[in-house]
Amino acid sequence: MEFMNVKKFSECSKDLYDAMKAYSLNYNNERKGIKAFSEHSKEEMQKLINKAFAMEVAKQSGVALPVDMSDKTEIRRFANHPTVKYFANQIQDVMIDMILPETLLTGSLKYIADMKFADLGDSITYDIKSNSLFTVSKAGYRQRTTNQQKTFRTTVTMTGENHEITVGTTLFEILTNQAYVAEEVMKVARSIETKMLFEAYDAFVSAVGASPLTVSNYSEKSLINMCEKVTAYNQGRKAVILGTPVALKAVLPTNANYRYLLDDEYVRLGHLMSFNGFDVIPMEQVADPYNNTPYSLKLDDTKIYVVSPASDKIIKIGVFGGTFSHTDNAYDNANKTIETTTEKAWNTACITNSVAGAITGIQ
Repeated sequence: MEFMNVKKFSECSKDLYDAMKAYSLNYNNERKGIKAFSEHSKEEMQKLINKAFAMEVAKQSGVALPVDMSDKTEIRRFANHPTVKYFANQIQDVMIDMILPETLLTGSLKYIADMKFADLGDSITYDIKSNSLFTVSKAGYRQRTTNQQKTFRTTVTMTGENHEITVGTTLFEILTNQAYVAEEVMKVARSIETKMLFEAYDAFVSAVGASPLTVSNYSEKSLINMCEKVTAYNQGRKAVILGTPVALKAVLPTNANYRYLLDDEYVRLGHLMSFNGFDVIPMEQVADPYNNTPYSLKLDDTKIYVVSPASDKIIKIGVFGGTFSHTDNAYDNANKTIETTTEKAWNTACITNSVAGAITGIQ
């Protein structure tokens, strides 16, 4: 998925587009523990993007950069120009929209959530089809019809909810390399990604917690039985077992005579990759910065989930329109700080015809 404003930006501002794409790729590889920033260091790329960003702001705003970029007084005057600030915000918004789809639906989120995009102010409609089958009746050879049957679908409409992030980094700091626009853009994208993940996870936990398939206390038999039910009632789409690495350590045969060798996958990976024919997939644990308890983690280590990723996803995320930013005027605040607020509209809800289950109370 690529927004229309991003496509136009890639054509008109190719140098900045390519540089930010390359930085984003290396940044995400670094997050995954993959070799990154091998051709150019992170700081070199950040400075290069700052320079390309400044040139793009000047081009689009029609306001020339200071002749002497070492003159911070002139840089400050340039950064406070209303037209310059407008286009700087606009370009930064496009840079966020450029990399946001690459960070979304990665990791655990893709197994439980599906995402749709719409324009700002629009709504997204989901048609949920019935999974029930028609009843087949015995009938005499002279009987023309049996009871008439018809299945109906449910339509659910989703509208966007606005979200905001306010930060204190200014254009002046970027132009003087005291801050890096690439780093700020990635941090905003990751913050949005984290908030979406948390909302999707909370909605998922709430929905599955209300499922009749949810049981307490793990046993090999109960987990296999749940996998069979989830597969059967999702039209044969095979179930998978999800959980944090801590929770998945409980997914073991209950036979006390079973032994593990040092080269077994359970010892090497910390969990089985397959359990009675069903894939076992770890959910990446994430820090919970919104919890007041130090070093809190978001995902629950005491629950194992059973879902069918090939079926209709349990959670739907709707993203509405592009990113919008606005910046304070130079002296709006008494302490002369300049704040930039970024707005993004999305919504998260449990909208599905699939079934899922959970085992709680994992020790």
